Amino acid sequence: MIQRKQSIYLFLAAILMLITFFAPMASFIGEYNSLVLYLYKVESLVPGIESQLSPYFILPLLTIVSLVIIFAFVTIFFYKRRRIQLILVRFMILLVLIYFGLYFFHYQEILENITGGYATFEYGINIPNSGIQIPVIVFVIPLVSAILLFMASRGILNDEKLIQSADRLR
Repeated sequence: MIQRKQSIYLFLAAILMLITFFAPMASFIGEYNSLVLYLYKVESLVPGIESQLSPYFILPLLTIVSLVIIFAFVTIFFYKRRRIQLILVRFMILLVLIYFGLYFFHYQEILENITGGYATFEYGINIPNSGIQIPVIVFVIPLVSAILLFMASRGILNDEKLIQSADRLR
């Protein structure tokens, strides 16, 4: 049924990933250039200087987030096909992990090299007296989304076990 707990988890995961579309992920302030990374573009903060990056540069992140959002909404309506639901949810968790790897090991390094600076996060949680900033849009929201997807997979597994035990009783 659509009223199951995992449907709520999937819906919330999709909404959280949708938030990443509308907020800047990070700003890269450096001596050569200053760039703002959105999920759909890289924008230069310096007037008169265009970003030398291809419009396709950000396409892998955009594709991953779009797939997670689409699959989350589609998976809600596969409530009669729990095995397919479980496969899709596990695939979405894998996509979120790939998102983390791409951003932290690829995009952040490239943009820091291009700008000659470091990443700052407009929406970040500052840890007092340490100088550490935890990025909300890049790290926390997808992490919460992955946790919600994991909870949805657990709910689907519990439903599957309940159905199997009811079949044994017949």
